[in-house]
Order: sequence, then C-alpha cells, then structure tokens
Amino acid sequence: MNISLRQLEAFIKVAEHRSFSKAGDELFLSQSTVSSHIAQLEQLLQTTLIHRREKKNIELTEDGVKAYRMALQILNQAEMLQNMFRKEEQDSPLIAIAASTVPSSYILPGIISGFSALRPECRFSVLDGDSAFAIDCVQNGEAVFAFVGTVSRKAALSYHTVCRDKIVLLTPNTEEFAQKKSKGILGRELLGYPIIMRESGSGTRKETDNYLKSIGRSLSDLNVTAYMNNIEGIKSMVALGRGTTILSERAAGDAIKTGRVLCFDLENDGPYRDIYIAYLKSRSLTRTEQHFLNYVKKLDGKDK
Repeated sequence: MNISLRQLEAFIKVAEHRSFSKAGDELFLSQSTVSSHIAQLEQLLQTTLIHRREKKNIELTEDGVKAYRMALQILNQAEMLQNMFRKEEQDSPLIAIAASTVPSSYILPGIISGFSALRPECRFSVLDGDSAFAIDCVQNGEAVFAFVGTVSRKAALSYHTVCRDKIVLLTPNTEEFAQKKSKGILGRELLGYPIIMRESGSGTRKETDNYLKSIGRSLSDLNVTAYMNNIEGIKSMVALGRGTTILSERAAGDAIKTGRVLCFDLENDGPYRDIYIAYLKSRSLTRTEQHFLNYVKKLDGKDK
C-alpha cells in the first residue's frame, strides 16, 4: 500500500484542529474513517504521529510535527500541479511563496496581511531559506513566487522590485562605539573590528561582497569571527559584544530601536539593495496569482 493524498489530508486536518471529529466534518468523512486514514499512515511510516491520551487532548509527536510540515508541502505541490493545467475559470485560492530570510521575516508578513484584507479567501504556503533556496523552489515548482534580495538566473525568471533596503553596520552599544557614532564616523571606518558574517547564499551576503569589492576590500581583509545565517542570533551576538556585523536595516530595526545595538551607515548614502518578487517567465499564472502579482507590483513599480 502506498501513502495517499487523502491520508495526508486527513492527518493535516487532525493536526490543525486537534480533533478527529472536526477534521471529519471539514473533509465530509466520518470520525472512524479519519482515524483509519491516520492509523494507515502511521503504519506505512512505521511511527506514531499523534498522541491519543484523551479525545480532547490530541498532540503531535516529534515525528508528527516533521510529518505535518512535509505533508503540507506535498499537498501544496499537488495542488500547484493541478492548478498548472487548469483553465483560467478553475482558479485556486492557494498562493505558494518561497522567501529568503529578510523578506520572509520583515517584509512578506505585511504584504500577505494587506492582500488578505482584499482577498480573505486566499491561502498562502510560505517556504523560507536563503535567496538561492527561494529561487530553487520557484524553478523546481515548489513555489510560484520568490521574494529575494538578489538577482540570479535572469534568463528563466522575471524580477520586479518590491522595496529598497539599506545595508548597514551594527556594533555593540558600548561607550566606545557610542562616541564614534556621536562623531559621525561611517561604518566603513569600523571594518577592522571583529565581524560576524551571513552565510553565503543570502542576498545580504552577496550585497556585502559587492560592497566590499566596490571599496577595494574583500572578505579576506576582515577579521571574521563567525558565519551565521540566523539573523536574530547575529543581532544577539552583536548585542553581547561578540563582534560587529553588516546587516539589513529592516532586519535590524527592532534591535536599533531598543538600543541593543548601534547602527552606522557604511557610506553617506547607502549602500542599498532591492527586494524583489521573482517568478518563472514560462509559467502561466492563475487569476489569483496574477492578482497577487499585480498587488505587489503596485508597491513600487519597477521591472528588472
């Protein structure tokens, strides 16, 4: 016996509602049928997905959490495959998105919220990683749109600017750096201090490399103490005095506002980078996807 989409759908609904009966109501199935689907899925996977301590206290196991995430991706991809060959009038409310770290955490939530206010029936599937991951998701069919901070593979994808983002230098909020900031020192003059860098693959890292090249410097010239991809972790390290970092001003906004870190412009104006929405040139969009793209385009209006 192979895993069926119906089994995955039943499992997802039980996980979301924490109830077999509510899952059955949504899927128009009896509670016993839903229970049977879950039991068959657990047998096929050879693991327990759901704790059944009490009828009103259903919890996912550790394996259940992992299975839920994967099952959701599988169903979303199956729906996308179906949508790919649907006629325009057979539209779907699902919008599948992949996003790099900064857009995913600091830009996309506002866009989704704004669009949902206009189209409350729409649903979103969001995968996050670095820019390379997001572009791969679009090319592999796992997502229709990518929100990224760098441009690549222009032959296959169209890019449209969503907003601009300044790249800045962050330092610990110490007396030493506070005095430098009061004197108007630029971030480029502080590149000799220990620095924490984003991992390669991120849009911020690519723009950092481009900036260093523009001022005749390279990564090998810096005293890099760590490579990290978790932005919140990087900000915490800087706040604790473990080094400086070059980061997106949008991503650093909360730490700057609360005084956990100090922010230095690298130059008198900039450097800046654009945040883009990217999509395959060869893919036909559903009406809902086209409406979403049009909504995002109105935020800025620049094609790349």
